[in-house]
Amino acid sequence: MITVQILPYVQTSVFVDDRYLFGGNQLATFWNKKENAQIKVKTMQGIALEMNFSETTFIEESSINNCSAKVRIFTPAKEIPFAGHPALGTAFVLKHTKLVESSITETNLELGIGAITVEYLSPNIVRMIQPDPKFLDEFTDQFAIARTVNLPVSTISTQYPMQYVSTGTPFLIIPLTSLKALQQAQPNSSLILQTLRNQLTTKIVLLCTETVNPDSDVHVRMFAPDVGVIEDPATGSAAGPIGAYVEQYNLLQRDTKGEPVIIEQGYEIRRPSQLIAEVVSKNVLVSGKVKLVAEGNFHVD
Repeated sequence: MITVQILPYVQTSVFVDDRYLFGGNQLATFWNKKENAQIKVKTMQGIALEMNFSETTFIEESSINNCSAKVRIFTPAKEIPFAGHPALGTAFVLKHTKLVESSITETNLELGIGAITVEYLSPNIVRMIQPDPKFLDEFTDQFAIARTVNLPVSTISTQYPMQYVSTGTPFLIIPLTSLKALQQAQPNSSLILQTLRNQLTTKIVLLCTETVNPDSDVHVRMFAPDVGVIEDPATGSAAGPIGAYVEQYNLLQRDTKGEPVIIEQGYEIRRPSQLIAEVVSKNVLVSGKVKLVAEGNFHVD
C-alpha cells in the first residue's frame, strides 16, 4: 500500500504593486511544522523544483530563542541561506496560519544566516531588518560584463563602480546608462557563470535611475543562474545592497540620507514589482506588500 503524505501550503506574491493585477515574486510556503519535520531534504528540493518558483519555503521549529520559526529556503536548484521575498512572504504566512499571534507587530525568523527580525507594518506590508551593508571588491572588466548580458560596453556607466555589495548575500551591482539598455539586456547564463566563477558571487544586478513609473527611484533586473533563477521578478536580498549602493554613491543626488529608495523590478518578465529599501544609521530595512494568492495541499507518495 502506498502512503501519501499531504503537505498544506500557501501561495503568496511578495513585493506586489497595486497598479498591476499580477506581479510580485511568487512564493510557496509549506507551513505545517509537524509534517515538514518528516520530509527529507531531497524531497524538499524536489517540491521546490515542482513548484518552480524562484523560491519555496518550509517552516520548522526553531532552535534559537525568541524565533517564531526556522525557515528553510529552496530555489529550484538548491537550498540557500538567505533571501528577502521568502522571509517576508513566510512572515505573512505565519500570521495567516495563526502560527504567530495576530496582534504581534514584530517577530524573529531563523534563517541560514542566523536570526533576522521582521516587522508587520500593516496586515499586508512586512519589513525586514537586514545585516549591515558591506561594500566588497570592485569588478573592473566592463567588456567581460557587457558580453554576459549582450550589451555594448558603452551602456555600462563609468560614473559609478561595478561593485559587490552584501547585506547577507553579495550581489554584483552594475550601473547602466539608460532604461533602454537595461530593457535590452539578454543574460547569457553560462557566460555569467564562466566570467564570474572565481568571484564573490555570480549573482548580477543591473541598475539605472531612469524608471518606468515616475514614483520609482531605480529600475533593476537580477540574474542568478547559479541557483537556477535566470531572472528574478523581485529580489529582497538584493534590495538592501541596492539601497546601500544608491545611498553610498548618491545616485539620486539627494541632500539628505536615509530616505526610502523605491525599486521597480520584474517588468521585463511581466511580473512588475515594487520594493522599498531604507538605510538608517547603517541599518538596512527592506519592505513590501504581500498578497495571498492560493492555498492547497501537495501530495507526496
